[in-house]
Amino acid sequence: MKKPLVLIVGSTFILLIGIVVWGLNFSSKTQDADSKLTAEMMAKSTSKKSQLPPAVSLFKVTNQTFSQYIVLTGTIEPTKVASLASPAEGPILNLVVREGDTVNLGQEILRIGRTHAADSLQTSAAEEVRKQVLNLKRIETLVKQHTLPEEQLDEALSSLEKAKAALSQAKQALNDYIVTVPWSGIISKVLVSDGHFVIPRSPLVEMYDPDSLVLRFSVAEAQALVLKKGHKVKATFDGLAGQEFELEIIRAYPDLDRKLRTRLFEASLPANEFIPGMFARIRVVQQEHKNTLVIPIDTLQVQGKDKSVFVVTDNIVTRRLVETGLEQDDQIEVLSGLKAGEIIVLTGIERVKNGSAVRVLEQPAENNSTGVEK
Repeated sequence: MKKPLVLIVGSTFILLIGIVVWGLNFSSKTQDADSKLTAEMMAKSTSKKSQLPPAVSLFKVTNQTFSQYIVLTGTIEPTKVASLASPAEGPILNLVVREGDTVNLGQEILRIGRTHAADSLQTSAAEEVRKQVLNLKRIETLVKQHTLPEEQLDEALSSLEKAKAALSQAKQALNDYIVTVPWSGIISKVLVSDGHFVIPRSPLVEMYDPDSLVLRFSVAEAQALVLKKGHKVKATFDGLAGQEFELEIIRAYPDLDRKLRTRLFEASLPANEFIPGMFARIRVVQQEHKNTLVIPIDTLQVQGKDKSVFVVTDNIVTRRLVETGLEQDDQIEVLSGLKAGEIIVLTGIERVKNGSAVRVLEQPAENNSTGVEK
């Protein structure tokens, strides 16, 4: 009884092992089939994608005015300035100006308090003149009476002239206590206030002539000899956003800064609301070509000495050799090899070949570079 039972159990166990092995083998084959099917589908999808022409964007070639320029910065500065200093010693009195005030030629802006000695000097000099006048009259009378010789009259006249000269000097000394402006202008800085005690040559007030404002800028040595008096520059100012001014160089300084190796230039300003210290961005045109072809540098292919672009006709590209000229920022001039109106590849160049078809993503772009004028 035991042997048949053992045989039945053993057979059942072997059967179960066989079923498990068969199931594992079937699952493996199914997975292999699924993987193969997935790979085939991906390959077909990739094949379909690879059959599409490469996508590109285009650029339309047109005639432009193209400039090669250098970019500089500058500052508005007055060329006519004055620093008024104290002509005498004393306290500041009657200061009547502040920064930004407009003043006229000869206008009194402050006084310096006089000392008692200064007033006494003028009084003494005036008294001396009065005495010499009386003395002259007395001597004239005596000379007419032949009591005194005429030489005494000459001496009296000489003494009177000396007394008058001393009085004039005393009055001039008092005028030194009144400070007036030398010409019409604008007060830029006031360095004292009422009650401030000053000594001779102490700075009091600074002023400038608004009609003397210029745009002052420096140019590196490499371009220092390119610019001349009369040369035109274009400038924009942060304080006058949206406006561009064409200015004329009116002064070229004769030498270079020994440390910075730069040359200073000045350009005239129009009658606008400019103030000293305004910051300017300047474009100085070195060369300008009118009615020329200009393309983005990114459209250009360089192989050794050869330069070429891809011209698109009916969605077919053709490599075209070109000759280039001026270059500025991301733009370059084309001297030969292209015509106005032709379409060239702008982006996607790395995916195209000579004679291949392309798929256009967008309409041809036109040039809007700062170096280009339409």
